[in-house]
Amino acid sequence: MKNTLIKPNFLSRQGTCRWLATGVVASWLGVVGLPAVPSLSGLPFTTPAAIAQSDITNAEITQYAQAVLTIDGYRNAAYTEIKDILLTVEMDINDVNVSCSNTQNISEVPRSVRRDVREILTAYCNQSQNAVEANDLTSRRFNEITDAHEADATVYERIQQELIRLQQNQ
Repeated sequence: MKNTLIKPNFLSRQGTCRWLATGVVASWLGVVGLPAVPSLSGLPFTTPAAIAQSDITNAEITQYAQAVLTIDGYRNAAYTEIKDILLTVEMDINDVNVSCSNTQNISEVPRSVRRDVREILTAYCNQSQNAVEANDLTSRRFNEITDAHEADATVYERIQQELIRLQQNQ
């Protein structure tokens, strides 16, 4: 993923909910990067995605979708703030690849604005983690569902449908 602080979704409310849901999911994948799930790759025939996809309840899908929608609002705000700060030093946000789980590239940001960018990113990551926990998921379970979402078309579709349902009820 080139830029993990993906550009905000500019679709109007009149646009289809499906496209909005797809855009929301595509925009936060890899962004949250909450504390990593310990590796289970040493176990035979198991991956976090394989374990998660077999037992994701409907309640967890709803909790996950609610967290994603909340996180997307934080992501949009952080993206805009960081983009505006970088423009003051004539730097394009697409030239910076940072996320909650990857802050190594923050050194590419000019020193004069690095602290501000780091503070916004830290606040975004904390808000994202709080949103996950406020929706009764652990960071570990959120990441497991994210992995399952990427690996299993059924889980992907369940999340898409729940995002659409939640957006229509807003």
